[in-house]
Amino acid sequence: MNNVKTAFFKKDIQNKFNISLATVNNWIKTGVIPSPKDGVYTKDDYSALIKSIETGSSRLQSRANRSYQNFSSAVFLGIKDKKRKELLLKLIEIFENSSLSIQEAVSCLGKQILLSNDLYDEKSDIFLKINNIYNGENIFENFHIENKDDDILGAFYQSVQTISCKSKDGAFYTPSEILSSIEIPINAKVLDPCCGSGSILINTLSKEHNPDKIFAFDIDEVALLICHINLVLFFNNPFISSHIEKHDLIFSDETDLFLQSDEKYDFIVTNPPWGSKLSKKQKDLLLSKYPFLNTTEIFSIALYNSINKLSANGKLNFFLPESILNVAAHKNIRKFLLNTHRNIEILPLGTAFKGVQSECVLLKLSEIAKYESQITVEKERQYKLNIKNITAPDYLISYNVSEIDDKILNKIYSLGEARLPESTKFALGVVTGNNKKFLHEERLYDDEPIFRGKDIIPYRLKSPEVFIKFTPDIFQQVAPVAIYRSKKIVYKFISDKIVCALDDGQLFLNSANMIISPDYPMEMLVCLFNSPVYTFIYQKKFKSKKVLKQHFQNFPLPVLDSDLSGKFYEVYADILNNTKTQKAADELICDYFGISETEYDYIKESVYGNP
Repeated sequence: MNNVKTAFFKKDIQNKFNISLATVNNWIKTGVIPSPKDGVYTKDDYSALIKSIETGSSRLQSRANRSYQNFSSAVFLGIKDKKRKELLLKLIEIFENSSLSIQEAVSCLGKQILLSNDLYDEKSDIFLKINNIYNGENIFENFHIENKDDDILGAFYQSVQTISCKSKDGAFYTPSEILSSIEIPINAKVLDPCCGSGSILINTLSKEHNPDKIFAFDIDEVALLICHINLVLFFNNPFISSHIEKHDLIFSDETDLFLQSDEKYDFIVTNPPWGSKLSKKQKDLLLSKYPFLNTTEIFSIALYNSINKLSANGKLNFFLPESILNVAAHKNIRKFLLNTHRNIEILPLGTAFKGVQSECVLLKLSEIAKYESQITVEKERQYKLNIKNITAPDYLISYNVSEIDDKILNKIYSLGEARLPESTKFALGVVTGNNKKFLHEERLYDDEPIFRGKDIIPYRLKSPEVFIKFTPDIFQQVAPVAIYRSKKIVYKFISDKIVCALDDGQLFLNSANMIISPDYPMEMLVCLFNSPVYTFIYQKKFKSKKVLKQHFQNFPLPVLDSDLSGKFYEVYADILNNTKTQKAADELICDYFGISETEYDYIKESVYGNP
């Protein structure tokens, strides 16, 4: 029997490229491929057609076929099943070939999902909501979409929005795989104040939960519709009476939950907007409305407002950028957190959100502590931070510490009672605005050397490799000229280690920053800052790749006396003369802070790795 196929149909093209029949018809309509004669392609015609599509770069890249592209651009929100992903891509493609708005398409798809699961009741609120938005042709009617307790509708909504739109609003939805550590008590009164599509709720609630105790708020009406549909699907009940409402967590006094209600909640969980682009008017409003926070970061304000709505025994789970723990701009919200007297748990999550480069954490607050509150980090294992080390002015919370790290840091900070004096000046290197134009690899007339961050090594500068005619008035940004011409500490700005040298009179680009300390010996500071001990503090306490002013201001320093400063000055001179090494300075540092030889070896290994 000859089983060789000799006749081919539009369906064969559809299956070959994993596209919809609508796309095939569109290709025929627009002349991308020929129409089949009497509905049939011969074997030769089909082979030529397939070759033409595969080699025609514009065809598989065109709007007529987004299925290949969609694998990289679609947001699956924890959907792992291959067939479910393929279904999502087909739904996106149907929308792209339609004339519906995003809101209409979401309503239409929501209707089809409810119909597929016998949950589209004409007497229900969700029926009325959908029909008020769209009651036209059902473009998804050929799809039976099984309820699998995933957020396929939210994934559809986020996928069809542009990245730029999502970034503007700070709306990046929460993938289900990072929600496993959240446990909501069955009887809790629950609030998600930035609920989006409700993905967090459907992945953390129990089906035994009372829907009357669920509160879900957002400012995005489309997202609220999706959330309502998702909760109907989750509870398998079209008549759920959860409180799914439009409220502004941040700006509006008219719909502001936190001004209009004295309601308290037992469990608050959300992923607030990050990085929202605000107008000057909006920023000014936030600064006037929340002067004690002194920030325009939406997530800090959302956290503050939510904590104020938490019952005394309540718990809060917030997804936040890691920067809220260790950037000076967020010091006031950290101070507020510490003053709540609630136990704090931190779960580092890395770069958990698609399209967001910032590392994030899950911040958990529990009930108000009866005694001293605690900060616990859940990383490879659980360990506690010493809350007494989190002090003014910046209240930095570093979770990148083990119990051994914490012990060493406690010892250093308890003995290092001094800080850089208020008289200390900080300055940036030259920002030319156009390095290609102003920097020369060969020294020209009137040029002088200018050094970069990479030209700084411990205690010294490398030989100059670039030169500049120093004309401050034409550069983009220049510190007071007197600073460049003064005796100063210069250090690498972008570095995972503290690297600095003492200089007198040279110019530096903005990859290097400067410190002038008239009241604390700079030779001593260079010995301290180049030590692995201070890089250890920098890495563990601040976990940064940029060496900032506030890091130096927070460093614990030995209390000055003439004997100690004299010893450091001698060591500094010997290191410059190559008669001693950094180890000589480290011996003085370890002796002052009581760091044992074992602890010193541990510090070096932590900073430099195994030799």
